[in-house]
Amino acid sequence: MMAVVSATSNGADENPVAIKEDKKGWLSKRTHFTHRWRRAWFQLKESLLLYGENEEKLLKTINLVGAVVDVVEGGDGSFEWTITPKDRKRTFFLRAGTIAEQWSPVAQLVEHGACNAR
Repeated sequence: MMAVVSATSNGADENPVAIKEDKKGWLSKRTHFTHRWRRAWFQLKESLLLYGENEEKLLKTINLVGAVVDVVEGGDGSFEWTITPKDRKRTFFLRAGTIAEQWSPVAQLVEHGACNAR
């Protein structure tokens, strides 16, 4: 696994990430309380991962600056990863059903040093 250091001690981004094209699409997110997998629309805008019921209802965000991302091998052949935002206890669980669906919004940010990967 690789480690990327990205944010200063105050949380400011040392290297602003310039992503020319927003990544977006359907992924599954594990619900916080019932731990069931639910489909959601995700869109990466700069260092924020927005998500919601559909493309018009992106009501929630995950700040990826300084976040820790872990890639997890799904036992059912799915492609999964976790995101733990900096200074938060909650971990978000995401997955794609196939490699074709795994547009991995976080991969671009890890590649450009905007969040940490383990």
